[in-house]
Amino acid sequence: MDPTLALLGLLGGLITGISPCILPVLPVLFLSGGAQGARLSPAGNPSRVNDTRRPYLVVAGLVLSFSVFTLLGTLVLSSLPIPETVIRWAGIIALVLLGIGMISPRFESILEKPFSRIPQRKVGTGRSGFVLGLVLGAVYVPCAGPVLAAITIAGATGTIGIGTVVLTVSFAVGTAIPLLALALAGRAIAERAAAFRRRQRRVRVGAGIAVIALAAGLTFDLTDVVQRAIPNYTSALSEGIERAVPSPVVAPGGAPVSQELSSCVRGAWDGHADTLQDCGAAPRLTGIQRWLNTPGDSDLDLRSLRGKVVLVDFWAFSCINCQRTIEHITTWYDTYHAAGFEVIGVHTPEYTFERDTGNVIDGARRLDIDYPVALDNDYSTWNDYGVSAWPTSFLIDATGTVRQVSIGEGGYDETEQLIRTLLDEPAAITSPSPK
Repeated sequence: MDPTLALLGLLGGLITGISPCILPVLPVLFLSGGAQGARLSPAGNPSRVNDTRRPYLVVAGLVLSFSVFTLLGTLVLSSLPIPETVIRWAGIIALVLLGIGMISPRFESILEKPFSRIPQRKVGTGRSGFVLGLVLGAVYVPCAGPVLAAITIAGATGTIGIGTVVLTVSFAVGTAIPLLALALAGRAIAERAAAFRRRQRRVRVGAGIAVIALAAGLTFDLTDVVQRAIPNYTSALSEGIERAVPSPVVAPGGAPVSQELSSCVRGAWDGHADTLQDCGAAPRLTGIQRWLNTPGDSDLDLRSLRGKVVLVDFWAFSCINCQRTIEHITTWYDTYHAAGFEVIGVHTPEYTFERDTGNVIDGARRLDIDYPVALDNDYSTWNDYGVSAWPTSFLIDATGTVRQVSIGEGGYDETEQLIRTLLDEPAAITSPSPK
């Protein structure tokens, strides 16, 4: 076993656990995972003492289910005749039911009826906390850093080996540490603050409201708005991990990636290029299941765009890093499209529910994407370009040569300047839009 993988997974999980992407679940962890696990009940009544294991059980359930669904969800669902969004919607519905149960003890007793025959001494009173954690893990979508991307790709393509398992376990442990710290902080505050000790019933109701609010936020994608509004304060740490990755994991199959393009992709992990490069001819867009935002959703070939400057952007609609980048890409498209600039968004799913065409259409609409989008559910084009993380973009000149590769967030001013430079080259001409 390579200890480097375990270390990278642990560090990647730690960074994810303190990133803006986990903010929507923090109120639930603080109130339901922490405050509800306080040792003392109102007036110190020993007959009604909370389960002190609750913070541990909530976090354990969260990281366990998230790890399993991320690694195996795509493989399992693809073999079953059920919609790929079933896990996400089942999780949201379960959150609502659990939230109502926290508010109404009578309703909670109904929910626990199926488990009534299981001996309490074997299950323990903290079982609802573990169940809540399991449900949170099914709907929890953190930032897509290089470590998580490697796990996701391995799971989606069925290339799970011992290294992937080590990476997954260490990532889960790393994520659990800051989340558990927050839950224990909530418990400590509840134990020490008189207001919490006297109002445990209100704390429970508040936790239930927080759970239902999270479910509503996930349903109407309000959590994405919150995550995008907060600056990515962990970007510097994430970039350090990216540079430490010795060899980014790329899904197997597809045409061999040229030496020139591979070199540019490797170089992009060291930072955003502010000068034009020669990365070889841009690979074709292969294995696309469907096109969006083209006339009649017809296929689009890069060769038909010769004479134009093209940005091929690999993204996923629930990826917060991608959403922040797309805000700049849509601005560039609106600004330079008339001058001969085109964008193709290659949507390669990170999670199972991102394979659903309807979800992609809704996601593109929410992000104001009106440029062509290619659905790359089988990672065919992803493989051919040698991509290994979301988001990754390839800037292609008017002759069809890749001139810049960009991975992750940032470097927007540099990329825009390169777009302007390529548009000014003699080979670039303005021709009718293919849309």
